[in-house]
Order: sequence, then structure tokens, then C-alpha cells
Amino acid sequence: MSHYSEEVASMEDVGIRDLVDRYLQNLARLGYCRSSIKNYKVFCRQLIAYFEGCGLSCFSEQHALQFLDDSYGLSNKEALKETTRNDRHIRQMVRKIIRFHRDGTIGRISPSSKKEIASEALRQTLSLYTHDNAARGLALRTRESLKRSATSFFIFVETQAITRIAEITPQTILAYLDTLAVYRYRTIGHVLTCLKSLLRFLYAGGLHPLDLSRIVPRRQAREEGTIPSVWSHDDVLRLIATIDRGNPCGKRDYAILLTVCRLGIRAGDIRNLQFDHLDWNRNLITFAQSKTGQTVDLPLLKDVGWALIDYLRHGRPESDSPYVFLSLNAPYRRLSEGNCFYHIIRRCLSLARIDASFKQKVGLHSLRHTLAGALLDQRTPLPVISGILGHASVETTGVYLKTAEKDLRECSLSMPGGV
Repeated sequence: MSHYSEEVASMEDVGIRDLVDRYLQNLARLGYCRSSIKNYKVFCRQLIAYFEGCGLSCFSEQHALQFLDDSYGLSNKEALKETTRNDRHIRQMVRKIIRFHRDGTIGRISPSSKKEIASEALRQTLSLYTHDNAARGLALRTRESLKRSATSFFIFVETQAITRIAEITPQTILAYLDTLAVYRYRTIGHVLTCLKSLLRFLYAGGLHPLDLSRIVPRRQAREEGTIPSVWSHDDVLRLIATIDRGNPCGKRDYAILLTVCRLGIRAGDIRNLQFDHLDWNRNLITFAQSKTGQTVDLPLLKDVGWALIDYLRHGRPESDSPYVFLSLNAPYRRLSEGNCFYHIIRRCLSLARIDASFKQKVGLHSLRHTLAGALLDQRTPLPVISGILGHASVETTGVYLKTAEKDLRECSLSMPGGV
């Protein structure tokens, strides 16, 4: 724990004004922009007024949550039913105040408030790191993720008045680690992995005399604790049936969802799908996966083929682009890199009146999970499923065994004497 955390590690009876002052000081230390700090000051004045109006001089989490309900009608029991952007912002500020009261951490600076690195030396280092990752043959998405993580770290480093790599110390790393406490366990595990990669590069390249990666803790995401989200067969049929195929948008969305439901293709590979990948003579779709780089051959099923033909003939804009799926508005281009088709599923969910639990992930990837579960129900061997989904190893496919509830029940053992 850094000295910033130690300063507020024990604040059981800290005064509300003292807590707010320390909190705002730490926002400035982390490099939050002026407009953000101004908004936090306005919010903190409201919080102080509420506590003092209740005759309270010391901060308590219970009354902070009550402040949400009394001042904004945001009962803690309804925290998952966020309605407006302002509601989410207010609730986030209360959570951050509570986190700061508990362990003295706030959360690292958001890249959105400062997107560029000011120091020329740090920018050059980032460029070298990016080129090195490309030379190692890493996948594009992996390189982009490593670059984003390195950018966030260098932005934090600049808030510590550090402009050269050699000035980074173990204390700098520990201070950065303190700011990660507000994130989920899985996110923290990902950030730590990326940070280790960067620090190893700095040491191996002679940019820093110490291997600072050694002080970064090993903390992996608990993949074994995650159960993939799946849809029921009826819900998948209802989802697809709601699409209006009488217009270009519907023809495209139908072809996309049907391709994912029937073949389990990832969103990135849907975006990158080209005419050269479609072998109509052999009824195959052949492409190199954007995530693993491995080439997969998938059957061009009849219903998928006819959906693609309908879109290409009657829905796709006239364009010489090699990509199958294009934007609907001019200029007609390939779908943007960040498009995960979440909006398509959300719209279909609403039209089909499917009640998805807030715990269930309803993105496009959940349809891959559903296909894997259906194949398992049909007793399809794991190596075959792995080949269909394009997994690099059968171990990756093994996570979908958690969705095969029927098979798991058959594997259960009876307890001696009963339960």
C-alpha cells in the first residue's frame, strides 16, 4: 500500500469535510481535468449539506447510500436499473467516495479525460513497444489492447511528474497498482498482465535498469468461476424471427445473426468477412481468424447461404469493397472496428419481448456460447466443437462444459447414506 493509502487507511470516524478535502486533493494528484474536479466539488458540496442537515459530522457509507435515495431517488436496491447518464454519474461518484473511505483508493485516471501522452520520450517508447509487439507476430487485437494499457500507464506516470522511463521507480508501480482497486477482478488481472509485458520490454530493451515486472503481483482472472451466458433454443428462434427482412438493414442484420447462430463466427471475423472467403462451389467459408490467425473451414449451410444471397442481391449497397457487410449510409464502407453488433441484439430483444436477466450477457459472443452448448447436447466431441469455434486448443473449449447442465447431472456421484 502506498503512502497515499496509508494516509486514509483508517478513517472509521473521519469528518465528512476532512474526507472530501482529501478526496479532492487526490483527484488533483491523479491528474483529473479541471471540469471533472469542478463537477466533483459541486457533488461534494451537496453531500456535505446532506450530512450536516442530518446532524452528522462524520462520514458513513449507510448515510451516503441514503443520500442517493433521498436526493435523487436512486435507491440502492434499484442500482441495476440505471435510467439516465446523470443517474449513472451520481451513483459512480458515491461509489468512489465509499471506496476512498474504505481503503484510500480512487481509481486510475480515465483515458478519455487525457487521450495523448505529453512527453516526447514516453511517446517514442510507446512507439517502440508497439513495433516490437508487431514484430513478435501478436494478433491485432492483442497489440491494440497492450497499446491501450501502456498508454494509460504512461498517462498515470505523467501525473507523477515523470517524463523519462529511467525515472520510473518501484514506488511508481505500487502507486499505479493502488489505483486499480475500483475495477473488477477480471479487469485487474488483464491490466496486470499487460503491465508485466510493458515492464519486461523496458528492461529487455535496456530502457530501464530494473526489471520492474518482478514487483507486479501474479493475479489471474478466475476463468473457472465464469459460466458462459447461453440462450434457450426458443429464444434464439424468436430473436431471429423479429428481424424485418423487408429492408436493407434487416437483410444485413438477419444474415449476420444467422451466420453467428449457425456457425459461431466471432464479431471481428464477421466484420472482416470478404467475398474471397466464400466458396460457393464447395459450399465453404474459409478465412484466417483475426484473434488466433488460424485458418478455419466452415460449411456454408443452406439457410446461411440464402440469407447472404438475399442481402448481397437486395440489401447491400453498390460498392467495389471486398468486404461482404457494409455500412448502410454513404460512404459505404466496411463495418467499423469497434462494432460488436450489440445494438442489433438489443433491438431484437425488445421487439421479441425476451426478458434477459441482468446477470446474463446478451452480446454477440453469447450466441457462440449457445452454439457450443447445443453441440454439446448433441454429443459432439470437444475437438470437433473446438474446430467449429476456431479455438486454439481444446482446453479453451472445455469452459463450455459448464453450460451442459444435463451432462453434468449425469456425471454426479451419489453420496454414501444420501444427503
